[in-house]
Amino acid sequence: MSAEGRNAQLLETAMEEGLISAVMPLKELCAIPLTNLQSKEAASAAASQQRLNRTSKLAMAELLEGLGDAPQNAELAEAVARGVPLALIEEALQQGQGFEALATNFRNDAIESGAPPACLATSDVSAEEIADLRRTGVGAFVSKSDLPDADIPALAIDVARFVTPDGFEADVIEDLVTSACEEHGGRLILVPCGLSGALLGLGQAFGAESGPALAALLKLVQSAAKGTSFTKKHAETLGLEPRTARKSKRDVALAILPLSATALARFQPISQGLSVMTTLVESIDGDAPSLHLLARLGLARSAPAALPGLLEGIDAAADLELMPHFSGDILRTRGFSTQAIDKVKSALGEGLPLNAAFSRWVLGDDIISNDLRLAPESFDADGRALLKSVGFSTREIDEAEDALDGRPDKLATAALEAAGIHQVLSKSDMIALAEQVQKAADVLIVLSIGGAVADLPALLENKVSLWLPALDSEIDRLTADRMEHITALAEDLMAEDAAPQTYVEAPSGVSRTRLPDRRKGYIQKATVGGHKVYLHTGEFDDGSIGEIFIDMHKEGAAFRSLMNNFAIAVSLGLQYGVPLEEYVDAFVFTRFEPAGEVTGNDQITRATSILDYIFRELAVSYLAREDLAELGDVTHDGLGRGLEDGIEKSQAQPLPDEAAHLISRGYSRGQIPDNIVILNRKREEREAELAEEAAEESSEADASTPAYLPDACENCGSFTVYVDEIDQEKTCDTCGFSGKIEATE
Repeated sequence: MSAEGRNAQLLETAMEEGLISAVMPLKELCAIPLTNLQSKEAASAAASQQRLNRTSKLAMAELLEGLGDAPQNAELAEAVARGVPLALIEEALQQGQGFEALATNFRNDAIESGAPPACLATSDVSAEEIADLRRTGVGAFVSKSDLPDADIPALAIDVARFVTPDGFEADVIEDLVTSACEEHGGRLILVPCGLSGALLGLGQAFGAESGPALAALLKLVQSAAKGTSFTKKHAETLGLEPRTARKSKRDVALAILPLSATALARFQPISQGLSVMTTLVESIDGDAPSLHLLARLGLARSAPAALPGLLEGIDAAADLELMPHFSGDILRTRGFSTQAIDKVKSALGEGLPLNAAFSRWVLGDDIISNDLRLAPESFDADGRALLKSVGFSTREIDEAEDALDGRPDKLATAALEAAGIHQVLSKSDMIALAEQVQKAADVLIVLSIGGAVADLPALLENKVSLWLPALDSEIDRLTADRMEHITALAEDLMAEDAAPQTYVEAPSGVSRTRLPDRRKGYIQKATVGGHKVYLHTGEFDDGSIGEIFIDMHKEGAAFRSLMNNFAIAVSLGLQYGVPLEEYVDAFVFTRFEPAGEVTGNDQITRATSILDYIFRELAVSYLAREDLAELGDVTHDGLGRGLEDGIEKSQAQPLPDEAAHLISRGYSRGQIPDNIVILNRKREEREAELAEEAAEESSEADASTPAYLPDACENCGSFTVYVDEIDQEKTCDTCGFSGKIEATE
């Protein structure tokens, strides 16, 4: 194999093992936009243009995604009428890849619009201006020294990975740097990473006073990279062997710089720059937590006597005997068997929290049902509830969780601090440490200070270069208020349009029963797990349910849309004859978030999901399923019957057919409220009045109509002959003929 092939293979293997990054130009490896540093005015204008372009592309992507992949001409015409730009539709048709493909291109372009612009903060840019620029999406670079050429090949190296029980593998670094230089023209910028981890593994503290140790470590990396000597003074500082100078033609410079997203895509060092390594305890492939290798090496060098006790303490960190109130003897008195205690210990040893270790999925249904005599389905993922059910108080559970939470990390931190090799490094400490190192070693240092910085003026006074990345753009208060109002109005309009006006008839002769235009129903407001839910119902004339609406105005647009369309689907099913019982059986006790305590509903106090709450409420209101309610003694108006006050409970009465046309059957929950009793009384009074009036009219009519005789009139032949009561003569009511009444036997 040629020398070039061996170099390439060596670098590729080192990259696969996470020792180094790929070799790339410094402008690609470094997070600072070295070739695009602008004035504050130009950077601000570029950031505004970048936000506008990104927003426009995302908006066009959303418009296209709303049309679907292959919309018909009629659908596109409706979209144009709604305001979708005609040029956008024309471009989508011209592309020939489908509307969703063009939307994906727009979205990718918006995401890959490039790094935020950055300004070069010179002496005429104040701290207040830098803070304002960062809030508008502009990064700031405060330069205290000249940067190298942006096109020089650069390589990031995780120094911590070269610390071994035998010392430091400087020869491996020398081989890697030599291969990289031979591959890329002899010049190289080497960016050390994982410095805090390397010092930890060498048994050195990492803090504001660690300048000599850090300078010695960088001198060691320089010696390996450039072929210079590693003096006895620096070697004694780290407890290592010195190195003599070696002849080298390598042109290598060291620079501590923040890494770009491109570099971090494949290279993940233990830490960047001068930031500390916080991971002291690790769990590999689901194994029990163990002390990190670097922490082991550090303790083995500085405090070897403390290492066995620490390892044993971490292994026993999840032991129940070390937790207050939760020893094995106490658990046995509460009903836990030896098998159950072993399962809990195993779960805690794997790093599970206390509430998960005592849950249904760890203990199993048999233990909860047979040993503890509890319902397993009540404790799916909530071991705290199970512990309370067997007699543990909230205070005892909290104390046990505090004792268990982070115990391995706490033990490791305490042991390392006792050995003097682990400290926390603040931003000000980082500045002080960088200034010490710059004086002692020929290394370029640029510190990356992310997040909002309260003491920015003080940081700008130091002698170290700073990179201040852009913050997320802030929306001013007036715009935020208007957007909140606009969003609320849009949600209301979407809720109004959720129910379509016309539907296609179902096949196979199944017909849809439409609701009346003026319909009854009720609105139930409640909260499920802290999330507001409004349930609206609509009823047929006979009082049976025919539609539902579900409003959750504070949720995300996707979740709200799913719930709205789910309500439409259920409504269609009800109108096509699907029994409500089928929906209830299908959806009660479904389990997903949000879930938990229910407030605002007088019959239901807890629910396992939104759908569980909704269909239990409908079952109680329309199906009289009191087995799904949790408060049985409740009337139609949500008030109890006052049993505890000695008031006699009245029996629920069936809802009359007449009443079903006037009130909601679901709201009354099948009972007759007082106003319906009054309605019945008024109807009876009205019917009595009508009967009395009819009787009076009948009597008046009877009084005014004469009693006709069965004989026909002798004059005209009409059967309207009657006896005049005054003169006792036969008189015809038709022709007026009259005559004496003949005596009859």
